[in-house]
Amino acid sequence: MLPLVLMALALAGLAIWGVMQTLNRLEAACERQYVLTDAAEQVEIATGKAIPSGMIVDHFGLTNGANLAQIDFSARRRRLLLDMPNLRDVKITRRMPRNIRIEAVERIPEVRVIGGGRSVSRNFVADRDGVIFWYPLGKTMLMPIIRETRENQPASGKKLSGMAMAALRLIEESSAPEYAVLKIQEVDTFKPDYLFVTLGDSSRAKIAWEGMLKPTASSRISLTNQLTRLTRAIESNLAAGTKLWNATDWGTPGRVYADDPSRAE
Repeated sequence: MLPLVLMALALAGLAIWGVMQTLNRLEAACERQYVLTDAAEQVEIATGKAIPSGMIVDHFGLTNGANLAQIDFSARRRRLLLDMPNLRDVKITRRMPRNIRIEAVERIPEVRVIGGGRSVSRNFVADRDGVIFWYPLGKTMLMPIIRETRENQPASGKKLSGMAMAALRLIEESSAPEYAVLKIQEVDTFKPDYLFVTLGDSSRAKIAWEGMLKPTASSRISLTNQLTRLTRAIESNLAAGTKLWNATDWGTPGRVYADDPSRAE
């Protein structure tokens, strides 16, 4: 009886071993389907102007012999977005079994951001969301400037806030064709209750509007009203040669004044 039992156990073990071997071979065959054999054809990288495609390839390890099934794309994507503030998004599209497309969506600089003091970087910019990142200076020289206070220095990955964010909204809104006469060059944020703006003709303007620290619909209406009044005042030529405009509603609400330059501090 015992020999029969042992024989049955041996046959069962042999069957299990056979099944395991078959499963291992199938798993190995399956794994080989995800191995890159011609990365130049199987990997597609799309980037903008600032990020080289080779950097994306290196970060995800997408070279010949890499197994796509073993790469944690989600974790590497999160790491890349943390390390590179100039990336707005990273889109990954898998086409099974071994084709992949990665699109690195770059942030588009809208303004230069300069801090107070002399030893500060001139290479910081911000996009429409107010995210600050480093960018080659030569490509941004003609962009409007937001000048931060000494206490609120720009840094890569940081986001504009307070008066600096209001300055960004001011610059964006003033880029509309109807405000072309303004040609805002620089916005200083050193005052707590208004923005001090340098216009295209080198004149300056104090600008404030209702709810300027809050991006609401009513705040935007108030801002566009101020820009419209300032534009009309400049285009009227009634105060030609004015060096300082006051568009703060501090006098008569809705009126823009030709101010005294000696009070432009």
